[in-house]
Amino acid sequence: MPYKIRVQKKKEAVPFRIVSRSEQMLDQVRTHPKWIWIGAGVILSVLALLLMIQILTRRAEGKASALEAEASTLFHEPPPLPQPVEEGKEAPKEMTKTERLKKSASLYDEIVEKYPRTATAMVAQYESGNVYFELEEHDAAEKRYRSFLEKYPDRKGLTGLVHLRMGYLNQKKGDQASAVNHFKTAYEMENGKSKDQAGFELGRTLEQTGKKEEAMEIYKKLTETFAQSPWAAEASARLMTLNPPAASNPPPAGTGKESAAPAVLEGKPSQKPVEKKK
Repeated sequence: MPYKIRVQKKKEAVPFRIVSRSEQMLDQVRTHPKWIWIGAGVILSVLALLLMIQILTRRAEGKASALEAEASTLFHEPPPLPQPVEEGKEAPKEMTKTERLKKSASLYDEIVEKYPRTATAMVAQYESGNVYFELEEHDAAEKRYRSFLEKYPDRKGLTGLVHLRMGYLNQKKGDQASAVNHFKTAYEMENGKSKDQAGFELGRTLEQTGKKEEAMEIYKKLTETFAQSPWAAEASARLMTLNPPAASNPPPAGTGKESAAPAVLEGKPSQKPVEKKK
């Protein structure tokens, strides 16, 4: 029995197409719609977290600012004038200067401890050292200044002031070498504050330690760089003291600038004798 040969039809070639990564992701999303909800949930969670962080940061900054305002008032402003007291009532007890300073230091320390990530904490760290310096608690002041330098090394403005204060602190403690180092750092720091004051204090400390020539060099640079500063005027006065202008030498004879005193010839009177009348 003869067999019928079937002719197989040729399959049409499927055109090759490059599928991009984004198209693949879209296909995955279409086939798995739950991914849409998962992605949306993640995005909403992140946004909610960021919003919560922002709210907490603002709240912490507000509390820190309120404490800083009170601490600054106690430290920098004079005590309020006594108010009239109604008859039969006891006048409120006024805080002494030491009590005000100690309360101020406590508030600054509270800011640093409770709100360390706020912008106010940086100012509080610096000011707390100043308060303890005023209280003459030098070890406590040095601890806070050093902590500032460790936490905020890039804050050139306040960092220069901290080195200046550290210079004064070391002078109080009798460590002139460390004082020179801190004054020099504050003076040479780029974009630092009170560089003119630091320069003068550096020259003065060098002068006190017997380094007269180095001190004069600092004073000279100070008068050139900060000509309008009162510290430059102080430096100029120190230069005059350390290197007074030389006394002018008398002019040589024969120049016409000799002394106007009358000449007296040896053995002869300076005036002609008066002739007697006959």
